[in-house]
Amino acid sequence: METKRGQQLVQSLERGLTALEMAVEGGVRSTEVAEVLATDRSTAYRLLYTLMAKGYLIQNPITREFAPNPIKFLQLHSKVAALLDWTEVAAGFLNILRDQSGETANLGVLQGNHIVYVAHKPGQAALSVNFALGMSRPLHCSALGKVLLAQQPVSEIEQLVAEYPFEANTAKTITDAYTFKQHLLTVQSCGYAIDDEETFEGVRCIAAPIFDHRKQAIAAVGISGPSTRVTIERLPRLTYLVMNIAGQISGALGAPGFAANGNGAVSSLTATPPSTKSSPITETREMSKNEHP
Repeated sequence: METKRGQQLVQSLERGLTALEMAVEGGVRSTEVAEVLATDRSTAYRLLYTLMAKGYLIQNPITREFAPNPIKFLQLHSKVAALLDWTEVAAGFLNILRDQSGETANLGVLQGNHIVYVAHKPGQAALSVNFALGMSRPLHCSALGKVLLAQQPVSEIEQLVAEYPFEANTAKTITDAYTFKQHLLTVQSCGYAIDDEETFEGVRCIAAPIFDHRKQAIAAVGISGPSTRVTIERLPRLTYLVMNIAGQISGALGAPGFAANGNGAVSSLTATPPSTKSSPITETREMSKNEHP
């Protein structure tokens, strides 16, 4: 982080934070801190001792190394997490996705065997696909629902699918457990899901999962639009936009593996636009041509 012009850092605080970061990396001695800070050993020891006195570090009585105090950091973590309203953070990115894609941007969460819309930014085109807040849709035909379900433990997926009422909304809706489970494997592998006119004829949707600091999928973000605009040819580009925003939201929520930078956080999954050669939409179409066991 760059300092503002004319502003000076407090050297003692800067040194203390450097010592703390070194200790968090896996334990440190005062001699190592002194070397990095280019200071004497007694000064380095006082920095570490102060951090220990404030509860941030503990000292191994045998090795004399200073290490982070798990209790202190867990207490801080719980306080910071309580201040972070993930829905507010995620909603802030919906405008970006809407403007980049030109389509309605949605945010949804799992609730039983449905997906519930908790935030959205309506598309600005004359013909747009909009869903009311609080509205729910079945998991098996919505992009938001499928991409979130694919991130759940296998045991939970098996249990849900075994009791799931596969109702056909359109001719393209997946209506049997075997095909649906195979489809979820592809969704999980690709990192995104597509509703290819499976909920409403003439409407196509794309969604990607959002992860929190525990790397758990807590929600999904996506776009919805008429199939005349969300065409097969545009799917790679639109899917890239959705995955990119999902990565930025996950990074903002502290998800591991999502590196933050000046323009937001982008996951390694979003480095290149996905190909439709092996995607949830082509996989489903191929599967429909072949009879399953």
